Amino acid sequence: MANNAPYTPKLPPAPSSFRKPLSRVFPAARWASCHFSFGQLAGIRFYLHSSWFIIFLASSITLALAFHDASPHWSMAQSAFAAVITALLFFTSLILHELGHAVVAMKHGIPVYSITLFIFGGVARIGREPDSARAEFQVAIAGPLVSVALSVFFFLLYGLTLTHFDRAATIFETLVVVNLVIAVFNLLPGFPLDGGRVLRAAVWKVTGDRGRAHRWAMVCGRGVALSLIGFGLALMFYFMYPLNGLWMIGIGGFILVSGKN
Repeated sequence: MANNAPYTPKLPPAPSSFRKPLSRVFPAARWASCHFSFGQLAGIRFYLHSSWFIIFLASSITLALAFHDASPHWSMAQSAFAAVITALLFFTSLILHELGHAVVAMKHGIPVYSITLFIFGGVARIGREPDSARAEFQVAIAGPLVSVALSVFFFLLYGLTLTHFDRAATIFETLVVVNLVIAVFNLLPGFPLDGGRVLRAAVWKVTGDRGRAHRWAMVCGRGVALSLIGFGLALMFYFMYPLNGLWMIGIGGFILVSGKN
């Protein structure tokens, strides 16, 4: 059930995690420890990080304006309602993406403590790293596969609603694209993204050296992060999309910092 009071999760000590806790990534930020609990499933606690409310509001406003521009016959209230529903389904998709990682991790005997939604997506905290290249690959690839499956599911719903339910069809069409973007972005070959972990698993399998595989994934992660920051700067100052550019820079910076941690 929803909990309206700030909650800082008290989790069992973990020697490592699939995704580092946000307070470790941003140790100086007071909001990094502010979470809101909203449920539990199979022993996994679900949290909303305080920064999530920012991205939820921003995405809802952006979608409402986009829907209204694309369908002028919709009232602003109808566009706003469709936008909120789309945003909620988008973040539900992120939870399912992280649950994909969690379920496979648990099948390999790895404890999963929590899933947290925050401004740049979702993070799952697990008890330890996978102990083999095969397990690493399976845990890492599970999330993107869930996102692809969700994209197919929403495409089927889009086809069913296209003729008679244009508002629902618009929502489902948006979610088709969004889930594909989630899958493709997460497969970029840079640690700590899922693609970076897939790369680490592949190098680990070929070389038999986990440390070497990790160094390769870290180097690629820095490359991906710096590329995103560069693209963000281009969006801001060349293409004149300051908000999009700032968002891209933020994602690149998060990947850079979380990879180091």
